[in-house]
Amino acid sequence: MKSVAHSGILDAMWRAFRIFALSSMALLLPVLLRHPWLYRKGRLSPFSQEWVLSGALLQQNASPPASAPQIAQSPAPEEPLGVTVILDPAHGGADFGARGPTGLAESDVVLDFARAARIALEAQRLRVLLTREGNQDPSFDNRSAMVNGLHNAIFISLHVSSSGPVGTARTYYYLFPSASSQAQPSAGSVAPQAPAPPNSGRNGMIEWDRAQRSSIDLSRQLAELAQAELARRFNGSPDIAVAAPVRQLRTIASPAIAIELSSIDVTDAKRLEQMAQPLAEAVGRAVAEFHFPLTPPATAPGGGH
Repeated sequence: MKSVAHSGILDAMWRAFRIFALSSMALLLPVLLRHPWLYRKGRLSPFSQEWVLSGALLQQNASPPASAPQIAQSPAPEEPLGVTVILDPAHGGADFGARGPTGLAESDVVLDFARAARIALEAQRLRVLLTREGNQDPSFDNRSAMVNGLHNAIFISLHVSSSGPVGTARTYYYLFPSASSQAQPSAGSVAPQAPAPPNSGRNGMIEWDRAQRSSIDLSRQLAELAQAELARRFNGSPDIAVAAPVRQLRTIASPAIAIELSSIDVTDAKRLEQMAQPLAEAVGRAVAEFHFPLTPPATAPGGGH
């Protein structure tokens, strides 16, 4: 009888021990699985799936452990878009352009305009270059060579007129004149040119003096967008862009326009300074809306004159 009693007591104690052991494992195992010792020994990766005890089964949990180290993920740097905008502050050096009654020079004003426009365009992740950064005076051909050496470029020449209603703006795109008919721009600093020579280039090359001919339609589209934006910001400006034989645009083998603000004939220079920001906004908006057909490299224009 004693042996039977001892056997029953032992069985009860063994069952109680098993229950205690299983309960302890259920409580301690999740803690042990999170212990750094396991990671240092290479037994578990901090980014592997967590195992949680549920009764007699182990179930996967897709989220990493709460104590797992986190790696900061830096966002990938944004790549510039595939269009380069060339801003051309007209004149420079000994060529002051139009002069105001206070001695204000067009060459200085348009450089400030170009710097403001560059900020607006770079905010759109566009690559922006200036034909001059200071008081230099690159030639017409040197300015053209700067853009003609690039693929998928837009050229915008900036001017201030010597007359016209103050606070207005006009946009020009190129018109190849003929001997019998020449369109003249409105009075200002945007000068016309002589008729272009009729001969085309040889060997499939684009003749330098007729480089703009391949981009006339795109230039007109860009000019119309720019003029619409300028008209919204400069009251009294015309609604449509003007086709005119602007000398600088003739030798550009990309979409090219000239923007002219009125006028240098002000007694308060702040009136022109106040035009910089709305001009920059108009240029930025026009370029953003312009659907540039990105293309592979094309045949470069022939040598300059």
